[in-house]
Amino acid sequence: MEIVVHLGIVVVVLGLTYTVMSEGLWGAALVFFNVLFASVIAFNFYQPLATLITENAGSWSYGYADLVCLLVLFLVTFVVLRVTTDSLGPTMIRFPMPVFHAGRIVFGLAAATVATSFMILVFHTAPVDKKIFNVVGFETRPPFGMGFDHRYLAFFQHTTGYPFSTYDETAMDPFGEFENKRVFDPEGRWLIDQEDARPFGDGWREEMASQGGTETSPSSTSPGGEFQPGMPGAGGPGIPGGTAGAASGLAPTNPGF
Repeated sequence: MEIVVHLGIVVVVLGLTYTVMSEGLWGAALVFFNVLFASVIAFNFYQPLATLITENAGSWSYGYADLVCLLVLFLVTFVVLRVTTDSLGPTMIRFPMPVFHAGRIVFGLAAATVATSFMILVFHTAPVDKKIFNVVGFETRPPFGMGFDHRYLAFFQHTTGYPFSTYDETAMDPFGEFENKRVFDPEGRWLIDQEDARPFGDGWREEMASQGGTETSPSSTSPGGEFQPGMPGAGGPGIPGGTAGAASGLAPTNPGF
């Protein structure tokens, strides 16, 4: 099953690449930047929006708020950006043939990779099995160890720490990289929290217990979710219904991290 999931992700990337390539170099470049900015905007605003929903919509929203907010924000932003760029640049720009073909392949692959990375992260927020498709957990790094989800989280954390940084004297960065900047996921445990939050199946905590080991935090990850094993921590139960529930005080957080 694992090889099927990894191959499926590769097929999706190749299919999206072929689709975006058909736009030509100029169109593929616009699609890439539209997808990139739409995903960044969605990740930047989904948590406060999900918190607002869980505070006002009731218990039915706990398991779906993060998922719905990510998807809706991404789709709305992408459509707005696509309409805007098509209006500002309605005609295709001519390029030398080698540049045209190389450029549309590069931008097509880049757009497909960003879109696929974002969709993998959307699956992480879904109320499904702790191991998505019984394969993908926080440490899986799909496809085939390339870690699309880990790399996108590292990229997004970098954007909040440097080009789009906001200073906050109360911010705490345990790794000391971003100092007093309000950075996304400073402890690098977003994937771990999402796995804990998913309501079905057995996650890393259950696996550790079944092996008779002590629960050491699989986090202690570096910024962006890069895994650093062997750093201890204790953990409580996961967050039912997603991290937005914990943020709004509607579900317990993991106090040991």
